Amino acid sequence: MAFDIVSGTLKKYEGNDEQVIIPDSVKRIADYAFYGAAELKTVIFPDTVEEVGSNVFYDCENLIEIRLPDSLSFLGSAAFSRCANLIKVIFPDSLTYLPKITFFQCESLREVHLPAKLEKISRACFEQCHSLKEIVLPDSVRVLDENVFDDCTSLETVRLNEGLQSIGDNVFFNCNSLKELVLPASLQSIGKGAFETRGKLKLTVPDDMMIHSKMLDNNWNMYWNFGVNRRYNGRNEDNYQLHDSRIANVNLKEWKPAARLVLALNYLETYDHSIDYYDFWISENGSELLENMVNEKRFKALNTAVENGMIEPSLIEPYLSRIADRTEKAKLLEMNRNQEKKDDLSSLDLDDLF
Repeated sequence: MAFDIVSGTLKKYEGNDEQVIIPDSVKRIADYAFYGAAELKTVIFPDTVEEVGSNVFYDCENLIEIRLPDSLSFLGSAAFSRCANLIKVIFPDSLTYLPKITFFQCESLREVHLPAKLEKISRACFEQCHSLKEIVLPDSVRVLDENVFDDCTSLETVRLNEGLQSIGDNVFFNCNSLKELVLPASLQSIGKGAFETRGKLKLTVPDDMMIHSKMLDNNWNMYWNFGVNRRYNGRNEDNYQLHDSRIANVNLKEWKPAARLVLALNYLETYDHSIDYYDFWISENGSELLENMVNEKRFKALNTAVENGMIEPSLIEPYLSRIADRTEKAKLLEMNRNQEKKDDLSSLDLDDLF
């Protein structure tokens, strides 16, 4: 095999083999050592390899599977970027971090076994891994840097571990197959656009976790109507992506008007008990809320608001003609009639009954 090895460092591979067995004498693999090796499908590492440099397997388009050795203590950035047919990767437990753009544009990557002692996943590590469906973070993970799973359009399931402290900007941007995230109580910071999946997302937040506007209320977290280059073009401010997301601990004064509307809708959809500041805001902004609930068919929120007296049934009458769902319309009409009966009874003079 065509290896250039100097003092334990594999400087360059210049062969055309489908399978490469790295010699036991190698302790380090230099940057770009296998860059663009088009025929390479599998690599067998000896337990002597301690370092794999940056861009080592960059653009090895036919590489299918990688099992890194237990001896590995350092992995450079972009080590497997643009390996278009890479399907499976197994890491040793010795690594504590994954560097930036490790798997950038690995479009076939489906299975990743993360190190048990992993503490940090760096910037854009899995960006544009379009076949990746599931990620389970080890309990040791503390930091997800910006854009870690950006544009992972098939990602359906992510387990965020208790102990995770930081989620960076745009971590789940355009993960439009992701339907639910449960935030751990240990979380301390959330970056801009972290949950802008550009799809419908259920976000579960611990009741005692204070959610500030800077965490969620920004241009990227609204389900904006994007134009070219993902730039906001000024429309659809009230079309928020969150559904059935209980966010109980907020200061509504911090939030933009459109975001308050979103928080109120999600409060109603996950209603468990009364929270005074939500109830007051809903009673003061009933018409605006109704407009959104009817347009977006958020009937669960609508029914909760009426049943719990936050919105008067009489306010709904102008909107009934716009509700095509017969079951929902009948339910609202019945609530309206019941309220009218209660109003009639309360207006009666008791002396007239005897």
